[in-house]
Amino acid sequence: MIHDSLKQWRRLPGLAPHPVWATAFEWLEREAPQAPAGDHSLGGEGFLARVMAYSLKRREEARYESHRRTVDIQYTIEGGEGIEVCSPEVLTALGDYSEEKDVEHFMLPPPGNSWLHNRAGWFTVLLPGEPHLPQLSAPGHLQVRKVVIKIPVARLG
Repeated sequence: MIHDSLKQWRRLPGLAPHPVWATAFEWLEREAPQAPAGDHSLGGEGFLARVMAYSLKRREEARYESHRRTVDIQYTIEGGEGIEVCSPEVLTALGDYSEEKDVEHFMLPPPGNSWLHNRAGWFTVLLPGEPHLPQLSAPGHLQVRKVVIKIPVARLG
């Protein structure tokens, strides 16, 4: 997992020189602020930016998820949201893995895991197998407008 300001992505080792990472982050810089809701292709099957807006939830209303074949870059355009993360060892899978959507959900563990405030201008990179609980209420925010960039691991070579 990586959590940082979009302004800092070029200083992170290995990201700027890699064409797939560069495509994703440059899209966030250039297109995200005015991008309409929906999916935007970034140049290949499964490599896309999904723009969305929603009301935030209490922890008990959200669901832990994880991916097997894709990296998520969760970037906040407006507002902010909490994202809880934890080790997969503390979770119990619900057995609902969808091959098509590449998502699996987990039972909500007791509180006390790591919590990130993805505020406007910040991103979080979540690798396959890194469970996360997005959509959480964050101080001062009721809603969020965000982008989730999906990067198929196979594209990262």
